Amino acid sequence: MSALFLENCRYVLRSRMVLFVLFFSSIIHYSGMKFLNHVTLSIQGAVSILGPKEAVYTALIFQIFTSLCIAAVYGIWMAPYAHRGERSVLTHVLPVSKINFPVCYLLCCGLLLFINQLVMIGSYTGVFGFAAVLKPEFPWWFLGKTFLFQLLCLEVVMSGLAVSSLFFGQVATFFIGGTFIFVLQILGAIASVFSGKPGQEVLSSTGILFLIYKNLPPVGEFLMDIKKLITGETVGVEHWLLWFVWLLIFNGLFFMKMKYPTQARSTEA
Repeated sequence: MSALFLENCRYVLRSRMVLFVLFFSSIIHYSGMKFLNHVTLSIQGAVSILGPKEAVYTALIFQIFTSLCIAAVYGIWMAPYAHRGERSVLTHVLPVSKINFPVCYLLCCGLLLFINQLVMIGSYTGVFGFAAVLKPEFPWWFLGKTFLFQLLCLEVVMSGLAVSSLFFGQVATFFIGGTFIFVLQILGAIASVFSGKPGQEVLSSTGILFLIYKNLPPVGEFLMDIKKLITGETVGVEHWLLWFVWLLIFNGLFFMKMKYPTQARSTEA
């Protein structure tokens, strides 16, 4: 297990793609917060400066975007890399428990997401100084809770994309995954508009569609759940459970693909 994890970490270090994404993340975080540090707002004659507190929430938006890029890159191209084409023959005969593969990929992706969180905090510290981070009112608890929720959600996204890449290929998964997330975002927006209102019958008119949606990963409500965490509200237990169930499903499919491989293709998508 540890040897497989270390090998995956070495592969990450050799991969320019993920390192480029982390470098890209550093530029986005630092330049974005540097810009905010010099922004002033004038509303009805009152001038206000965007300080460290506002920058934390803005940095979180940057961090969500870059973390999604990392999860997508890792899930589509890196996790399935050793299990496609001629390389798949070797991985299927290795004397390693096949459950170790998805577990190691979860750990490696989680490590990258944690590094991205450190990049955000480091950029914040570089712009506003250590004093801003060491203040008692700095929202460490809020950042930690938000990161845990992001970690669970993005691990599900990574695992789903990895499974899709194994079955359909990387290029097809890039378009399938993007379309799937886009559709779920639209359905989530529609569901939030009509939920709990007199127009609830609109949902029932397309009941089968929304019944399916409610049992899929709540990607469409991801940003709304993050907003709840930002404003101090709590995310429903059903969303935490649904994300966790789909994490088990996707990694179960990955494990089955490892344990019962299909005939390797001669070319890769």
